[in-house]
Amino acid sequence: MGQVFNFRFFVRLVLSLVAIAIIFVANPAIAAERRPVIPANGQPILGGNMHGSDWLAASKDSKQAYCEEAFAAFRGSAAQSYIISHNIQSLSPEGLCDRMDQYYSLEEYLDERLGSAAAIAPILFADTPLGTKY
Repeated sequence: MGQVFNFRFFVRLVLSLVAIAIIFVANPAIAAERRPVIPANGQPILGGNMHGSDWLAASKDSKQAYCEEAFAAFRGSAAQSYIISHNIQSLSPEGLCDRMDQYYSLEEYLDERLGSAAAIAPILFADTPLGTKY
């Protein structure tokens, strides 16, 4: 009986170590494969630390590129699995851009960073049907 327990313990230990190794090796490999979305026609690249005034001044291509990156980050996060709103679950990069346009149309949010707006705007405007303008 003692040998069976030791064997089971050894198998669990090896499987645990393999799982941990896969997690640590796979995450950097996945991150290395991601390439930033570059806006067309040499438009400026928006970043999460920029503010609402930068968003409002940006071209449609720059906004779309930012929304594609922010959307990919949102879908890859654990937080999105907790959101049950259909309007948030069916969000697309274009829908995220619409939500951010809505967010920055309110003057009190102009000093907020793009990264914060990308996280808050879909929830704040979740009751607005996708594909419609405010």
